[in-house]
Amino acid sequence: MADIVAIEQRLQDPPRFLMFSADEAAALGVPILLGVAGRKVVLGIVTGLVLYRLWKALRGDGGLQGLMATIYWFAPRELRLIRAVPDSGVIVWRA
Repeated sequence: MADIVAIEQRLQDPPRFLMFSADEAAALGVPILLGVAGRKVVLGIVTGLVLYRLWKALRGDGGLQGLMATIYWFAPRELRLIRAVPDSGVIVWRA
């Protein structure tokens, strides 16, 4: 009889910090750490929470990949960081 091998099903998950993904943790944690360093803890916590909610709303359900795809499809080519990527406005490619 063949042995059963368990294959990890969550290989594509983003890295996590506690219960937050890495980008959410940065949006929440950096303002809080700056608030603690500047002795303005309440302002840091409020700013961190606002940035966290804003980042989560901007990112949407598609995650970071969905946000990058949205930027690719809607941003003009001149504003993109990587210029080697083909233009999204080209509908038909001719050889």
